[in-house]
Amino acid sequence: MCDISSKFLFTGKSRVYLICLPKLFFLFCLLLSTAAQADSAWPAQSSRYLQQLLKSNPERLAELDEPVIAAFYKERQYKPLWSDARGRLNRAYDLLQVIVRAGDEGLKPSDYYADEIKTNWAATGLDEAIHLDLLLSAALFRYSNHVYSGRFNPLELDTDWHIQNEPLDVASLFNKVAKKESIAALLKALPPQHAGYQSLKNELSRYRDIERKGGWQRFDKGPTLEPGMQHTQVVQLRQRLEISGDLVDGADTDIFDHGLAEAVERYQQRHGLLVDGNVGPQTRRSLNIPVSARIRQIRINMERWRWMPRKLDRRYLMVNMTGFELYIMEKGSPVLSMPIIIGKSYRATPSFSGLVSTMEYNPYWTIPTNLVMQDIIPRQISDPSFLERKSIRVFRGWKNAHEIDPKTVNWNKLDKEKFPYWLRQDPGPENALGQVKFLFSNPYEIYLHGTPDRHLFEREVRTFSSGCIRVKDPVRLASYLLNDGSQQMEEEVLATIHLGTNQSVRLPIAVPIYLVYWTSWVDQDGRLNFRHDIYGRDASLNGSFDNDSYSH
Repeated sequence: MCDISSKFLFTGKSRVYLICLPKLFFLFCLLLSTAAQADSAWPAQSSRYLQQLLKSNPERLAELDEPVIAAFYKERQYKPLWSDARGRLNRAYDLLQVIVRAGDEGLKPSDYYADEIKTNWAATGLDEAIHLDLLLSAALFRYSNHVYSGRFNPLELDTDWHIQNEPLDVASLFNKVAKKESIAALLKALPPQHAGYQSLKNELSRYRDIERKGGWQRFDKGPTLEPGMQHTQVVQLRQRLEISGDLVDGADTDIFDHGLAEAVERYQQRHGLLVDGNVGPQTRRSLNIPVSARIRQIRINMERWRWMPRKLDRRYLMVNMTGFELYIMEKGSPVLSMPIIIGKSYRATPSFSGLVSTMEYNPYWTIPTNLVMQDIIPRQISDPSFLERKSIRVFRGWKNAHEIDPKTVNWNKLDKEKFPYWLRQDPGPENALGQVKFLFSNPYEIYLHGTPDRHLFEREVRTFSSGCIRVKDPVRLASYLLNDGSQQMEEEVLATIHLGTNQSVRLPIAVPIYLVYWTSWVDQDGRLNFRHDIYGRDASLNGSFDNDSYSH
């Protein structure tokens, strides 16, 4: 018999129960012992099988041959990561959800064993459970690397991309996963957090929705549509611009009215076209690009964002080549922008990064030998006064250089491989570098500078340089790099330029610069932009970014 002091009273729905505490304690211990035996039997058996399966890798999952995976499982004595004796853990559900929604990141769920994982998800046998565990680990390894560093190696698909992102610390990731019941936040932090990437991700969703609804109708051949005219294609134009979001609450009429003209201008501005409000051949060709191609373009540029460093400095310069624009970025937002000119198609400006550390007032221009042979000498041959008019001087020797009279040189018989001279243009209004030059670390002899040919900034497509970046307002850029662009600093910069002497100035703080090739981006006003693939770099990625459908 139990003493009343050792009895425990509790109530059910309709009865009162009196249980002896020693008996209750015995039952509790029995249950604990049974659960412990089941829990210990499962891991011991599963660990042996996991070790065997990991070593043999019968499915030939490339990720399971990675040393980091083998080391991770060995460290935890081959204990499964995604389940225990009670079944699937919450972290497995988190990973599955991310994988099936990989399309949101511009990736393909099938690349991360989505179908295989779903097929094995409900399996109850030991072998299926361990197979699923390794499938999930392989999927995590591949997905995390792709969404963090890029699905493709940029050096294989874009040989002009030279910006590096630090590789993901996969070992650290797996260890963090093993310590968390839910890994939703951990997985959400893997893609780039830059506003440029996240805004493209949102637009990808919007354009996929447009595609699901049928996209937009292709324009047949027709006349240039202009404001004020009446034409049957005006109705189609309205529908097209409503689908892309350029026309909101337009009138239902075949007359090309003022509201439609404004919508056309918005479209032209977003696509880098001549903004005239007319739908001529160039605008018509752009309107006829299918939504599937635009989706692929967005995905390609999301991939480029994955190639970027995860941490950009508080302040940096961003050169958007296809947009022909330079931005000064502060805390991820542009505080200053200006038009630029980039390299010609056969002297394309590469994508790379560096540190702007020095600027030079009234710079000399020591002309690269290849430009001397290709550009300067042909002009001198056709016009013997060319070098003198452009204040370009000819020198021989470097340590003890002495000037050569250009009239004494036989320009027709010079060999590029044994070119005995070097040419330098003096500072002044004709100097090709303008009034200010900005130097930054890179192996390509590329820098930012002004230009005397300011009329070129009026063009929509500005590929005129030999690779360097010409900026429209070097004075404003200099004042900003020196002291946040105050009016007083601009005046000081102008005063120094007007002295006419060559001066080199070290910046107070070296500023990172990134020369990037975006053909799709969202601007500061929230508008999705597309640009022509001027250097053909999208074309080399198109085959890899096929336009498959995505299940969610």
